[in-house]
Amino acid sequence: MKKGLTNINGNYYYFDNSGVMATNQKNINGNWYMFNDQGIMQTGFVHIPSQGKTVYYSKDKDKLGQMLYGQKNINGRWYNFDTYDGAMKTGFVYIPSQNKTVYYDENQSTLGQMKYGFQNINGKMYYFDTFDGSMKTGQKNINGNWYMFDDKGVMKVGFVTIPSQNKTVYYSEDKAKLGQMQYGKTGIKGKTYYFDTFDGAMAVGEKKIDNHMYLFDSKGIMQIGFHDLDGGKRTVYYSEAKSNYGQMLYGNQVINGKNYYFDSTTGAMRKGILVLDKANHTLSYVTNEGTVAKNMRYKIDNVEYIFNVAGVLEHSQGEANIAGNWYLFGDNNHVLIGFQTLKDGRKVYYSTDSGQMQFGQRNIDGHWYMFDTFNGAMKTGFVNIPEQNKTVYYAANGQMQYGKQNIDGHWYLFNTFDGAMYKGWLMSGNDWYYYNQQNGQLQTGSAVINGVGYNFDGNGKQILNYSIDYRYALPAGKGDDETAANNYIILHDVGVESGAAANARYFHDTVDTNEAYVTFVVGDGGKVYQVGRPGQVSWGAGRVANHNAPVQIELGRTYNSGQFWQDYVTYVRLARDMAGKYGIPLTLDAGGAGTRGIKSHYWVTKNIWGDHVDPYGYLSRFGVTQAKLAHDLLYGV
Repeated sequence: MKKGLTNINGNYYYFDNSGVMATNQKNINGNWYMFNDQGIMQTGFVHIPSQGKTVYYSKDKDKLGQMLYGQKNINGRWYNFDTYDGAMKTGFVYIPSQNKTVYYDENQSTLGQMKYGFQNINGKMYYFDTFDGSMKTGQKNINGNWYMFDDKGVMKVGFVTIPSQNKTVYYSEDKAKLGQMQYGKTGIKGKTYYFDTFDGAMAVGEKKIDNHMYLFDSKGIMQIGFHDLDGGKRTVYYSEAKSNYGQMLYGNQVINGKNYYFDSTTGAMRKGILVLDKANHTLSYVTNEGTVAKNMRYKIDNVEYIFNVAGVLEHSQGEANIAGNWYLFGDNNHVLIGFQTLKDGRKVYYSTDSGQMQFGQRNIDGHWYMFDTFNGAMKTGFVNIPEQNKTVYYAANGQMQYGKQNIDGHWYLFNTFDGAMYKGWLMSGNDWYYYNQQNGQLQTGSAVINGVGYNFDGNGKQILNYSIDYRYALPAGKGDDETAANNYIILHDVGVESGAAANARYFHDTVDTNEAYVTFVVGDGGKVYQVGRPGQVSWGAGRVANHNAPVQIELGRTYNSGQFWQDYVTYVRLARDMAGKYGIPLTLDAGGAGTRGIKSHYWVTKNIWGDHVDPYGYLSRFGVTQAKLAHDLLYGV
């Protein structure tokens, strides 16, 4: 007699310990099995009507016939069976261990199968990830299109406001592209909207699209017809024609049988204004009612003018002042524009936009011109513009000039940005040039500037009465990059028994660690070594003095009398040269803090900050007193 699971002719049966064959459900060794009325063990999906559930009994050899629980992949499809009674789950199911909600089909043909992609469930659209079946919520980009799903996974359609992105978008309601975010011009229920081509944001207010202006109301609906903008200051018109539907119109337009004129730049409807027809070079007049005067006589500022059937103002040849503006008429009522030479020899300019004579500064085709404010005559030569505090130069063709210019045999320099004439000293590389403060001419030959005599070669370069060695000059990015105020020239001596080159090299090599250097070091027999750049702050006398001294000079020491006097002469010459260039008085140690002039480090100590007394101690070694130094700085050596 057989007991337990027994294979008979390919079917499995179960006989208990008494040899009785099992039917219906049977728990064997902790696992549930199902046997039919003939005792044959069941496998696969089995519906149990009495319990109102469908379960699955394994077909795998190692657990053949056992009821399965949890998530199972059967024939390439995922199912979920209750972990308590094995009942197949259908509908929406949340799986805590995977933190996702999925959907198992409720249709009998695919009952219990996990669904993927777009699914219509009870008339609502959902989307389930194509990899793990997780239901999506929020914004989702699917196959290059953006969709929106609410917190229950239902696809949204129509207008949706997204507060976190401060925008309203539209998800299509058409079956062919259901739920897809829309871009560009979109017709919705007979009305036109515009959605940004980048992020889909619905446009409201004025919007420039493909170089045309449109208007959308607060609900995003494209507007047509007349509209007041800018608080009623501007009336514009948006086309009602299919060919340019919704576009702002400009120039002459016929609307409902009436002629109107709209500004060519702003689109504002013009009233009480003469308008130039740029194509035909004729004048028309827009009345105070906004319509173009045609086939009538019409008074403008109490002067009567004739307008023909085409709306053209009829006028004889020559100049005409109409409503306070000058125009120039040629043949057949044509208005002349651009540059014109009048009978009295004046060269004037009539605007290509309005036909009116121009006055003052005007930029024409990228060039600046100046026209007399009284008669419009184009100006040439040097012109002072007081309100801009500059002098400029207009060439024979009337165009403002820039850069270096030779005018009547003299060189001038004009700013490349605004054309302002340059005056004063100019440092180019390591060379100095001077443009006369009175007339702007590049100086050549000899000149006394700020009490100092200077010599210049034929090209305007200063001829120094000393030479400069640049081997220890700080490179760009080293030292201070601030510009000093032009108040002091500060004189030092090195304070130790060493020459100029050694100190210049020390400043150059230790600027980052010791944070000390000056502009020039003089010595070694009348040599000048540059360290800092003239005009910039150097670090030799404390913060306040440093920021008020465009030049600081160190004097190297020596015991050789002959060398000293070579050094001293150069020391004085350099100080006078730099004082003259920066417009600093040649007085020595005059007044207190804030009094401009040449200052010793000793003066800085007494009046501003510090404990140095140089250069007087060293100078006295060779009989140079403060009075002598002051005399030599004032009158030269």
